[in-house]
Amino acid sequence: MTSSHRIHFGVCGIGYGHAARSAIIIRELERRGLAVTVSSYGDGLRYLRSVGADALQAPPISYGVLPDGKVSIKMTIFRNIFLPLRFMEQVSCELGYAEGASLVLSDSRASTTLAGKLLGKPTLTILNQFNIRIEYPRYRRLIELLEAACYAPGKIWGLSDEILIADYPPPYTISKWNLVIPDNLLEKTSFIGPVIERLEENPRRDEVCGRFGLDPNGGPIIFYHASGPAYERKILTNLILPILDEIAEEYQVIATLGGDKPEHITRRARVYHWIDDPMKIFAISDLVICRAGQTTLAKALAMGKPVIMIPIPAHGEQLGNALSVAESGAGIILQQHQLSLEALRSAIRRILSGESFRESAEEYRRLHMTLNPIEQICSRVLRCIESTV
Repeated sequence: MTSSHRIHFGVCGIGYGHAARSAIIIRELERRGLAVTVSSYGDGLRYLRSVGADALQAPPISYGVLPDGKVSIKMTIFRNIFLPLRFMEQVSCELGYAEGASLVLSDSRASTTLAGKLLGKPTLTILNQFNIRIEYPRYRRLIELLEAACYAPGKIWGLSDEILIADYPPPYTISKWNLVIPDNLLEKTSFIGPVIERLEENPRRDEVCGRFGLDPNGGPIIFYHASGPAYERKILTNLILPILDEIAEEYQVIATLGGDKPEHITRRARVYHWIDDPMKIFAISDLVICRAGQTTLAKALAMGKPVIMIPIPAHGEQLGNALSVAESGAGIILQQHQLSLEALRSAIRRILSGESFRESAEEYRRLHMTLNPIEQICSRVLRCIESTV
């Protein structure tokens, strides 16, 4: 039934998270005999092409960032002063890409959702953020106007036949502060769990350690996983690598930089610009240091690892994610402007000195084992296609 059917998949291109989970979905849909076209932009487009997807270029949309990595309201407005025109340009591209498809799938792309409905196609939307939160203490009246405008994507996503939340179900939802779903959409909204690589079996600690030069019988393993949009990712990496090299006097430290080349030469920390299978590092680590993107946090927690989160400054979604995980007891928030050797060492010792953080993270691991988000997505796709035949 499926061999003659094509799916068009529009993927948000900000950072790696959306593209990483979309690549997993694409592989499974193709394994089940469906043809898939995919479009994205920015980091997402580069990631999808790097893993072999024949991804199509979409007009980019982004937010403004200051030199210190902080989200800038003024620069965001300046960059997106013609946002309505850019959005319609995106919709136009998606109409062309989706024409002839049997079903349209969107990962957080309002333009893809809208194009699917304009074409009369069954349309599913994958989200981990429904409300765009703006964290900025100044220009309060301007922020109120912007927040009102930010409801527009939610109204478009609400046109979907189904909304699939790629996050843990309540009360474990990482993005709960960004997922205030209107009552009229609850019936077609499902929490399916984070879409991340699932290890078939627990990797052998000695084998993974041997591959990366770590001692399986040595001290605790600290994993720094760089993620997020390129500029903000590099800002944190440049700040933290010298500190991690000092931390490596006490602990085993391994870092992966999301494809970036390190600007600092480390003497003790083991630093890789890219690791193809980071889930194995998550699995053997004792704690993870990262930004507060939902996908990265989901990977760490799925392995039962507590986290030290350094959210992008003034980034509403990441701040909300970090707050949710901290409230659950599975992690500690360390603001970027607070980052220092003393602050990081204190946070590490606090997590490793007791069982509470590990126990809280373990609850996520147990929940993760009960979920099968890939099967839920694929079964819904096939059901929608069958209903149109």
